[in-house]
Amino acid sequence: MESEKPYSQKKLLYGKCRRASGITRNGVAFGVAIIILALFLPLFCPNSLAQSNKAFGPDTKFGIPVYNGVINFAVSGNYSSATFEDNKWVFTNLHLNGSDPLENFTISAKNSNVTVYGHFITTVYFPNERLNYIAQGKGDQIINMDVGVNGGSNVDWVILTNGTFVSNDWSVSHDGTVTVTGLTGNITVIYFGFLSQLGVSNLPFYEAHSVAIAVTAAVAVTIVVAVVVKVEVKRRQEKELSQNA
Repeated sequence: MESEKPYSQKKLLYGKCRRASGITRNGVAFGVAIIILALFLPLFCPNSLAQSNKAFGPDTKFGIPVYNGVINFAVSGNYSSATFEDNKWVFTNLHLNGSDPLENFTISAKNSNVTVYGHFITTVYFPNERLNYIAQGKGDQIINMDVGVNGGSNVDWVILTNGTFVSNDWSVSHDGTVTVTGLTGNITVIYFGFLSQLGVSNLPFYEAHSVAIAVTAAVAVTIVVAVVVKVEVKRRQEKELSQNA
């Protein structure tokens, strides 16, 4: 038989076991504390963990003093950054309520006040990207939606003012910056990225943009038909209700 270990050795071994079990308990407790902290910290400090986006509303003004221009938005929204560079407002991750987001958006105005209403992207059938705004004052609006870089110049773009196609009073550079001059009222800037691929850049305006015009007209007709159908259905329902009363 093995001789029984001396009392001093037993005491030393017991002490080591206690320290090991203590370390294990402390480690488990520390892990549980970390998990609880991770679960409940957002409840106490939501702003510190949320994305630091800056909110704005329709009353927020973005001035361009040198150009005598003002930019504002018709709806509320937020952005991750807004910097004033070379008399232009440069927005990053701009989100307008009810609109598609703009990852990079640059806008300026000369001798005019601009109210941006929305930004929309269509990806099916005839892909396009469009910006709607109202311009007050016959000045200039300078817009870059970060599309059309090295594209087909004017052939990829369509400008509407108060629902009418405009062939003059605007231009676009090869970096996709659109400059609208002297137009007022409701203005829509539309980018059709596929048009330059059709080889129509040397054609007159209305021939070069015939596809875009047809698409826009078709969309307008669809909206009108939908409204007419809705009104007719409502009229019939009201008529049936009155007959059954």
